Amino acid sequence: MRARAAVAVALTALALTAAAMAQAPAPPAGNFGGGRVVPLPADPQGAGNAVIGMRATPGKLQIEATLRGNCGGGTFSARTAIASDGSFLAKGTHRRGPEPGVRVKTVYEIAGTLTAGGVEQGTAKATNEIRVAGQDTVSCKSGPVSFNARRPSGQIGTPGAAPDARYFGVTSEKRHGVRRGIVLRVSSDAKTLTRALYAVTQRCNKRTLPADFIDTPRRNLKIDSKGRVKDRVGFTIRDGKTATRFEERFSGTLGSAGAKGTLSFTDRTTSRKTGKLLETCTTGSIRWKTAP
Repeated sequence: MRARAAVAVALTALALTAAAMAQAPAPPAGNFGGGRVVPLPADPQGAGNAVIGMRATPGKLQIEATLRGNCGGGTFSARTAIASDGSFLAKGTHRRGPEPGVRVKTVYEIAGTLTAGGVEQGTAKATNEIRVAGQDTVSCKSGPVSFNARRPSGQIGTPGAAPDARYFGVTSEKRHGVRRGIVLRVSSDAKTLTRALYAVTQRCNKRTLPADFIDTPRRNLKIDSKGRVKDRVGFTIRDGKTATRFEERFSGTLGSAGAKGTLSFTDRTTSRKTGKLLETCTTGSIRWKTAP
């Protein structure tokens, strides 16, 4: 009888273990993105703004982020572990040279809990030290930044956005294997897309130009009756012997379940004397998708 009882207990324990394993949530995996966008009239390029992309694989997390300070952006890449409860913490120092004669050191810390849907109220902070040849070194802090991230499905749902809606997601562009983040903010009356923040890299003839931070071409874009927004800005800067024509495009559709669209940034430099095209730098067409 005791043997039979022991077998019964063992079988019950196995059944409970199997049930628990069946009910346990799958570990988060895939591409997540978002960040934080401060409301106007706060400085659109100032402290508190953030764009964050993440790529999760079993037990591991890659992060590509930009945290703004008032003196400029601190872009960093990090790798860290994901704990069994989904929590993560990454901190360290990242050094880079975004362009000749410029050196940026970013001391960062980023933490949160990642689920299958993303990160709700993660926290991040950074101190950026920027050194430009021939100039004094400047330093600034992002301050504590509360951010969200999502793994968007690409679904739009019912056209139109809710008042004060926020959308978080990723673009089709990758940096260090991580899809870059994008974050959108809708006005309190749901009639305009007040801001969208994202980061891009332009590829030129013989070089690349990573951009820490890009805003929509214009702010407060009207959302039409079908949830659509669209903008295009072009301008020319003449400098000595050259003229550079800049063009930025942003478009998308916003809905109850998410938003998606495309963006691009291109500049073409020509000789003012001959009109010859000297260099083209472009991101190409980048797709983006987000979720509330």
